[in-house]
Amino acid sequence: MAEATASPETASTSMCAVCNKPPEPDNRLKGGAHIKYCYQWRRRNNATQPTCTTPECGRSSRVGDSPLCDRCYQRTQRGNDPAARPFHQENKGRTCKVEWCAAAATHLGWCVDCYAWTRRNEGADPTARRYRYARTVEDLVALVMAIEPDPVTGCRDSTGVFCPNQGGYATTTIKGVKGNQAVTRLLVAHALGRPMKPGTHACHTCDNPPCVEPTHLWEGTPAENSADRDAKGRGARGLANARSRLDPVKVQDIRARYIPGTNQHDSNVAELAAEFGVKPQAIRDVVQCRTWAHVA
Repeated sequence: MAEATASPETASTSMCAVCNKPPEPDNRLKGGAHIKYCYQWRRRNNATQPTCTTPECGRSSRVGDSPLCDRCYQRTQRGNDPAARPFHQENKGRTCKVEWCAAAATHLGWCVDCYAWTRRNEGADPTARRYRYARTVEDLVALVMAIEPDPVTGCRDSTGVFCPNQGGYATTTIKGVKGNQAVTRLLVAHALGRPMKPGTHACHTCDNPPCVEPTHLWEGTPAENSADRDAKGRGARGLANARSRLDPVKVQDIRARYIPGTNQHDSNVAELAAEFGVKPQAIRDVVQCRTWAHVA
């Protein structure tokens, strides 16, 4: 009985040779001197063993004839090249290895966000990803100027760099501002050195929605934007308006058959409206050239 009770007491007072902590029920001494995790650490950092031959590994090789450490050996057993994946990337005390990211490294040299991005994109390098967390306006301008301009038009096409909205205009997020922002408005405000005035638009001289070339943008009111559109012949007038019920031939017919009068009873506006399927006001607008003014 004395020998049976002596052994557990001796085991309970034994300490780990690495961390000097007693063993626990789920973390017993392994090899007689180390608890589980310290035993694994000692196998990886045994100064008496040669270094693993995998480049940039730095761990101790396995006990025996293998020149590899435990993890590189296991990867070789699975038929993979141990140098193809940075198993032993140090993270503690380092920042993310993505050049522009200053977050702490947590996974294989990347931060949490960059690592999650590369996992979602089948191992792609997050360095060139479109979306940067906590991007400043200066970062935005630098990213825009890195886009190669078109040699003919001079436009910097944002397709594939920024996320477009339903109208095809580039959007992004900016540090300290909630929600997506229009890249063109941010660029105009940066060029002006002040926020854009309420109710104004970031207008294009090139009429190319994906373009983010700063010299192609200007601040304008809705009226100025519409006037610029009409001056360039891009307005939805005439047959370009899908809701139009008239055409140039009908417009000329209405103007030729119109009978002027002091009120709707003296003129034939009501009859023409009923014939062409429009409202009387539409007939008056056609006759007075408020609409279809481009038709002689």
